[in-house]
Order: sequence, then structure tokens, then C-alpha cells
Amino acid sequence: MYKKKSKKPIYIAAAAVLLLVALLVIVQSGLSRQIGQKKTTETETESEKAVETETDVPSHNILLYKSSSGTIEFDAGWLVSDNDSDSVLQVEENILVTMLITPSEGKALESVDVLDYDMQTVSSVVRSVSGTEDASGQMRLSFVMPDRDIFINFNFIDVASETITQTEAAETEETSPYGLTLHGVTNEVMSSYNGALDEQKFLQAIGDALQIDSEDSEYRMVTDVYFGDSVDAGDSDTPKVCYYIYFNGYETWRVLSIYYVAEDSWVFTNVTGETEAETEAADANIIISGTSETDAVISVDSDAGTSTGTVSSDAGISASNTYNSEGTTTTTTSFDILSVSTVFLSYVGDENAFYQAAFEYILGKGYTGSITGTMSSYEISPENQTATIRIMLSTGGTITGTYNKSANTYSFSGL
Repeated sequence: MYKKKSKKPIYIAAAAVLLLVALLVIVQSGLSRQIGQKKTTETETESEKAVETETDVPSHNILLYKSSSGTIEFDAGWLVSDNDSDSVLQVEENILVTMLITPSEGKALESVDVLDYDMQTVSSVVRSVSGTEDASGQMRLSFVMPDRDIFINFNFIDVASETITQTEAAETEETSPYGLTLHGVTNEVMSSYNGALDEQKFLQAIGDALQIDSEDSEYRMVTDVYFGDSVDAGDSDTPKVCYYIYFNGYETWRVLSIYYVAEDSWVFTNVTGETEAETEAADANIIISGTSETDAVISVDSDAGTSTGTVSSDAGISASNTYNSEGTTTTTTSFDILSVSTVFLSYVGDENAFYQAAFEYILGKGYTGSITGTMSSYEISPENQTATIRIMLSTGGTITGTYNKSANTYSFSGL
């Protein structure tokens, strides 16, 4: 007699298998979600990093000097500030910068200077928009923005007419004061004048001061005027800009130009040719080399018993005095000394005493107004405990001063 087998164990086994399969499916699904979330998080993190990288790109300034000889067009989004003399732009590093240059009528683009503030040239390209070499048409400037601030100066020239008549030539000559042509107006010169150098006014001032149109003037043959080396104006309270100005390309024919910023006026000191200091130095076997007082090296034969030194432009002085004459007239006198040797000042010790002594000597000679002197040479004799200096004045005269170290006194002669 057969006993019927129970199917209960089979059902239990089947249920266990189904439960195991369900668990495996749930676990796998959970892992997949975790992996997907991890990938999504990584993708979002990379996107955020990319966004952060893009927003962290530094920007730098471009200083554009304006010119009445042409107009400059650029992306308006770069503009930070603007005035009559210049514009300031701000551009991100490694961005391609392009500008459209349109010369005014009768003008042509001569060159473009793209420089950093260490006076290093930034690589750039200037090409004609029309594809020709006609620089009087529109030109395009292109360069990659470097990782530092830069400034740009646009240099224009007059377009010469092939059929210019004698009358037109005379009119063209009259547009420039005294028929003078100015050269060497570099970015450095423009920067020292804060971009506000009026070339016509400068030529008018130098022509008036040197009486170029006079038959008796030694400058009557001057046609070309060149900016040379700058001269340190010192720590005077009177802001000024000083440059050597050369004539007709001759290095020995020059004057010292002193521009008084507040008064918008120039004073020109005659330092052309062989100075008295150079003549006397030659007689004393003193060798003076260099092209200007700022780099002139003075050396002396050992038999002369004097020390050597360098005429430096590291120091300058300014003094002024106002006094009443008979209670009715007020006269103001200012006296500046440029290119004062730091070696000389170190030897005398009390520089204020030197400045005051020189100033009182000038006042005692009856000089008034704005007077400028340039220390052209100095000699120090430790054996005699003396120091001798020569100062050339804007009035055309020269004074010689002697400092006695043992007595701590100054004496001057000349004028």
C-alpha cells in the first residue's frame, strides 16, 4: 500500500530559490544606482572644476594713448575708463586682441608700439584691412594678451603729396613753429609727460627761447630737434620733467629742457659744445667721458691728489624765497640744481647747508624768477679737505663753489 508523498519540501525549496533570486536582483540594482550616482558626482565635480578654471583666468590692463591723427576701435566690453588723453582696457590673458586703426585725412600709420612697463616689446602684427600696403587706409593690430599690464602708442605721419606745389610746401612749413621737425618722442617721453606733450607748443617754446629766427642766434641753422636722455629732477616740491634736447643730430649740440608741470612752461639751459668744466678739466689732466652729466665719469691722474667720482642724477634740490622790496613789490625766486653728485653730498655731509649756501649766493647776485642749475663736474681733494663744484645756470652763466671741510664753510665765485 503506497503512501502519498508530501510536496511541501518542494514548495519550500522553490520559495527559497525565488527569494534568493529576488535578493540578488535588489543588490545588483542598488550597486548600479551607487555606481551611477558616483559617475554623476564625478561628472558634476569635473564640470564645476572647469567652470572654476574658466572664472579664475586673470585679466590685465591695456593703456591706450590717444592721438588726434587717427581713431582706434576695439571691443567695447574691454573698456574700463576713458578720458581725453587715454583709455584703459581690461583683457584676460591669452585672449587674441584686435584693434581697428583709422588714420585721419592726410595721415598714415607709421608704427605701433606695444610695450610692458619694463619697456619690453610685446609681439604684435599690423596689417592693412584692404590687403594693400597703403598705411593711410584702415589697419588692424593683433596680438595675444600677455600675463602683465601693457601700454600702446600709435605713431602717425603726414602723407606726402606727389604733386605738392611751392606754395603748399611753404604752408606746410608754417604749420610747424620755426619750421622745426621734432624727433624721438618715444613712449618713455610721452609717459613722463603723462601722455600730454603738446609737440607744437614745445617747438614754439624752444624756438622762442633760443631766438631761432634771429640772424644773431647761434641756433638759427637748427631744423631738427631730438629728444635725448631724461634727467632726474630730484625730490623737489615743484613737479617738472627734464630732458636733454639735441639739434640737427649732433650729440655735442644740445640744451637741457626743463618743463614745469604746474606752470605749463619750459626753461632751456645751454649745455651745448665744450663746457667750461670740460675745458678746465682738460687743463688739469681730468678725463671726462660720457654723453651727458648723468653718466659722465670723472677720473684724475694720481699726481693730482684728488679723488674720483661720478656725476650722478640721483639728487636734485629746489629752494625758493619771497621778500618785499620797500613794502610794495613781492618777488619770488626759485633755484633748482639738477644732477647733484651723491658722492659730493656724502662728502659734505649736510646737504641742506650746501643748498642754502648756493641759493643765498644766487640771491646775492640779484637773480629772481625760476632759475635752474646743473652740476657739470666736481672734484674732491681729501689731502686739502676741499671739494670744488661747477654749476651751469639756465641764465647762461656758470658758478664755481668750494667747500672747506675743516671749516665747514662754502665759498662761490662767478656771475
